[in-house]
Amino acid sequence: MRKGFTLVELAIVLIIIGLILGMVFKGKQLIDSAKVKHLAAHYNRILAAVNTFYERYGFYPGDGCTTDKPSSVSACNGTRDGIIQENNIENEAFWHLLINVTHILSANDRRNPFGHKWKVIYTTDSFSSRWANWLDTPVYNGVDVRIVCALDQMIDDGEATTGDVVTPHHDPYDPNTDCWSLSGQKEIRLYLLP
Repeated sequence: MRKGFTLVELAIVLIIIGLILGMVFKGKQLIDSAKVKHLAAHYNRILAAVNTFYERYGFYPGDGCTTDKPSSVSACNGTRDGIIQENNIENEAFWHLLINVTHILSANDRRNPFGHKWKVIYTTDSFSSRWANWLDTPVYNGVDVRIVCALDQMIDDGEATTGDVVTPHHDPYDPNTDCWSLSGQKEIRLYLLP
């Protein structure tokens, strides 16, 4: 008697393997989609916190602070120019006021979904020369470009070089790009204020 697999048994095994691979790929798509939605919600939470602070106190968090850990909101009585300077005093005071003093945000809100702490920087978007404060990943290649592209298409204009979601190093995507076909790690900047 000969031992072996019949053609039907091999076909069933291949179908089962195909189903398992299909579920794995679909699961990865769901995870990536969830990352984009999480990043959008995270960004909106920070924007809402800045707006709430401004409505309550009449200035942006960190603006006019002369120490990086002010004991109260009223301790920030320096020059208020509407810019959070990237001098580690106003930048750190920004987070300290939102997290430790007013409790509008939690400490987890400072850490972006990619594992790095957000930094507030005052710069141009590199393309249109629009000066503003931006949320920035402090790591040059810290974000999956597929997620940046999908976020840009979801909440902004889908262009890498314009709008409120930008990659400052001329990344090649636009509103017609299939974001999930891209590869690599990039920096992301999200418009914050004014």
